[in-house]
Formats: sequence, structure tokens, C-alpha cells
Amino acid sequence: MLMSTQVGVPSAQRVPIAWAVTVAVAFAAGVALLLVPVEFVFGVVLALIAACVFLFSPYAGAVTFIAFYYLRPVDLVPQLGMLRLPLFIASVTSTGLFVRLLLNRQKLIEGWYVKWFLALWGVMLMSVPLSLYRSQSLSGAQDFLKSVAMVWMIYMAVRSEKQLTFVVRMLGWMALWLAGSTIYNYRTGQVETSGDLTRAGAESSMLGDPNDLAAYILMLFPLCYYLFFNDPKRWLKVVYGLAMVAILVAVVYTGSRGGFLGLIVLLFLLWLHSKRKVVGLFIGLAVFSAVWFAAPSEYRERMRSITNYQEDESAMNRVEYRKAAVRMFKHNPFTGIGYKNFPDFARQFGAPGSQTTHNMYFLVLGELGGLGLLVFLTIWIRSLLAARQLAKAQHWLLHALGMGALIGLMDLMVTGYFLSISYYPYHFILMALVAAAQAHLLPRVREGTA
Repeated sequence: MLMSTQVGVPSAQRVPIAWAVTVAVAFAAGVALLLVPVEFVFGVVLALIAACVFLFSPYAGAVTFIAFYYLRPVDLVPQLGMLRLPLFIASVTSTGLFVRLLLNRQKLIEGWYVKWFLALWGVMLMSVPLSLYRSQSLSGAQDFLKSVAMVWMIYMAVRSEKQLTFVVRMLGWMALWLAGSTIYNYRTGQVETSGDLTRAGAESSMLGDPNDLAAYILMLFPLCYYLFFNDPKRWLKVVYGLAMVAILVAVVYTGSRGGFLGLIVLLFLLWLHSKRKVVGLFIGLAVFSAVWFAAPSEYRERMRSITNYQEDESAMNRVEYRKAAVRMFKHNPFTGIGYKNFPDFARQFGAPGSQTTHNMYFLVLGELGGLGLLVFLTIWIRSLLAARQLAKAQHWLLHALGMGALIGLMDLMVTGYFLSISYYPYHFILMALVAAAQAHLLPRVREGTA
């Protein structure tokens, strides 16, 4: 009855209208099959169905967006890259969410995380007028709008305990998938070589670098760890346990020195937050020893090179790239040389090549200046504080998410010192879930209404 009142169609007329729409769609599909290839018609039908789902359920769109980035279907079907599916999901879902908020007379923008993320995007736009390559900075800022929509969708759509539980558990599955696909790539020869070491990586451009891949796999380890001990569904412990084992194997297969340091920091942070320090120490040492001695000899040799980085050309080049970022900051301390401009102008500022800086902090400093770095660090620090607040809650989901995000993000801040992952969506997804849980679920838990 409510639905009839809203749309102004009597209930008695619904069935004829539904039949008329069904017949019209079937007729159009039949004609289309006669004129165009079946694959195209099938794709259009799927797109229409997805658009309807995302328009009427922004939560479904947000979940699909998260799953798309982790599952990386473009690796399996490269032709999907031409469809720009993330843009499609973000635009349709954002439209549906926007209309719903307007109809319900709710705030369009709320929450500290959404506001600070918009501020980061605002700094990107502010960098355009003084950018050394304005069209590229503007194009990059427009592309980053997908991430802005993603953060907004997650924060505004993931509100109930049931919704948050599903998404957090899904990240456990995504951790297993990401680590498992890394192992599969390594075993099937989809690798790259660094000297004598064979290294696995994802096929996608975003996680194609083994170092980036190792960092984000490790970021999800603490979440799986705390879900393993807190999730009331026992059968899911198998998923979380397999994910943790697969992550340890996958990190070795990436051959990443940053990932190795991240693993050490991760084990230390888990021990630091454990209640049984003595038992935790022995378990941590046992895990590290198992990983170290089970790894190939080439891997151990590469990790030993960390101690004499002055003799490593790659490590010393990264130092020069960081110096170039400082020179970019001095060129324009307020907004830097412009978003997405670092590789193109690295040589002009004294870098040895036209690559990115391999440091997420210096990358923001060089491209977005002091203002950009201030906003960037504020997002990170406030996310850590929010995660810590969740970790103290007497609720299994909030505690697992809070501790998992707190340790995972702290570990990523260490590995990020060697990586150019400043604007990647994966840590922003985790932060958005933390902010959503803090705003929507934590107050109800404290009131006893969850």
C-alpha cells in the first residue's frame, strides 16, 4: 500500500503494468538478438539489471564496488577494462543514494571521514591551477572521484550491524582470494624476476607490483586474526585460518623486502597487543622461523641485502626520489607540483629516472604540498584513533574490526614508507568501514540497542 501511494498506481493495475513491461522488454530483447551479437545483448541486460539493483540498493552497490577491487575480474577477462566498471558502479550507486537521501530529507554529507576525504580531493583540485601539467592533474582528480564516491557510499550505506558484519566477513574472504591468487600466479609461472629471485604479483595494474601486493595482503592479516578468535560462526574460522596461512606464503612469493619488514612489524604489533606476552612471543618467533626457513634461499639472500642498503642501487635510487619530492615541495610548499605529476617531472627535480617516489608520504608532499600532506596524515591518524575506539567496545564485531584495522593500518604505514600507494583504494575502504562502524553501530552498542 505504501508503494502504491508513493508512485500513484493502484494495486489492481500493478499486474497488467508488470506484464506490459515484461512483454515490451522481451520484445526488445528478441529484436536486439536478431540485429546485434548475443554477447552485447547479454552484457546490456546484465548492466540494466545491475543498474536497477544499485539504484534501489546503494548497499549492494557499495559491496559490489569493494568486491570488484579485490576480485579484480579484469585480470581474468581483460575486455572488461574497456567497460570502466568501477565508474559505472560508482555513478549508478551514487545516483541512487543521492536520490534516496533527498527523498528522506537526510544530510548528503556527514561524518568526519567523508568530510576529510572530500578535503583531500579538494586539495587535488586546488593543485590544478599551479600544476606543472594541468591537464594531467585535472584528469587524475576526475578519476579519483571514483574513490570519493566509494568512501561516501560505504559510509552512508553500511549502517546496520547485519550489513557491517557481512562486509567485514567478506574482507576475510577477499584476503583468502588475494593471497590464494598470488600463490596461484607464482605456481603457474605468472611472475617477474629480480636477479635470481622469482616474484609473484597480481596481473592488474594497481596490484601488479609485488611490493604493493605484499603490503595489502599483510594489511588484512590482523583482521583475519581477530575474526578467527571473535567471530561466533565457527565454520568461518576455517576461512580465516586458511587466509592467514595463505598470506604468509604469498608474502614470501612476492619477494618483497618491504613486505618482509612489514611482516616483522606485524608480528611485533600482534605480540604488543596480546594479553599473553610470553606465549605470544614464542608463537611469533615460531611463525617467523617457519616462514624464514621454509622460504627459498634466494628469498633469504634478498632479505639480507636490507642490512647493506647503501650498496643496493635500487635502495639508493629511492633516496634520490625522496630528495626530489622535497625539492618539489620547495617549488610550491602549498599545493606541490600537481596531482599525478611526480613521474613526469622527477628528472627535472634531480631524480635518477622518471618513476614514482616509492614513498606514500613523500609522494603526497611532492604532488600536493604541505596542505595535501596535512590532510592525508589527518585521515590516517583519525582512522587509527577511531579503530582504537572500536577495539575497546564489548562487541565481537567492533572489537575484531577495530583491532584488525588498527594493526593493519599501522603496519601499512610502515610498508608505505617504501611504496607509492598513497591514493590506492584498499586502505581507504578499510578506513571507511571503521568510520561507518564508529558512527552508526558503536553508539547503539553503548546504548544497548544493537
